Amino acid sequence: MGFVEVKKLMNFRKSTFDDVDRILEIIEKAKIELKKLGLNQWQNGYPNREVIENDVKNRISYVLEEISEKDGKSKNQSSKKIIGTIVLSPKKEAPYSKIEGKWITNDDYIVIHRLSVDSEIKNKGIATKILEFSEEECIKNKILSIKTDTHENNEPMKRFLEKNGFSYCGVIYLDKEPDVGEKRIAYEKIIKIPHKLF
Repeated sequence: MGFVEVKKLMNFRKSTFDDVDRILEIIEKAKIELKKLGLNQWQNGYPNREVIENDVKNRISYVLEEISEKDGKSKNQSSKKIIGTIVLSPKKEAPYSKIEGKWITNDDYIVIHRLSVDSEIKNKGIATKILEFSEEECIKNKILSIKTDTHENNEPMKRFLEKNGFSYCGVIYLDKEPDVGEKRIAYEKIIKIPHKLF
């Protein structure tokens, strides 16, 4: 039997409605992980299919695919699997205008929501890879500020954000059901790029 080399490539793209089931599968696994941490984040039915479908419809949902290409004597075979997802929203968030603290900038910004990686692929830098691709999308849109928020007790997410260059900015309170009034820790990152790109 001949040696078959498997190449793994990454493809970051906008989500389609065909991706919704897989995105939900990844998010459902993430809900289980959050519950194990004792967090009430994502434990009340959110995000659900309607939320994910709206993200896709508004063209703010992205997925990271892992493409495995097999090179053998037979024809090249490739398989694709979605391993992570994120929402990149350019809309201004009302709770972000009432921060208890101070943002780094008051410029246009992209908000990260629903960043989630297949829990079966842990500690492989996939979330960081999604973030890198997201920053490239921001640069394409000439927006250099990324903002996000997380549950005050979600220590893994807080560590991940700080490790990837986000700065703690303060506290915000959510304004949408089912989490109206919930406290969240707010972060911002300024993307540093060569001026020549503008």
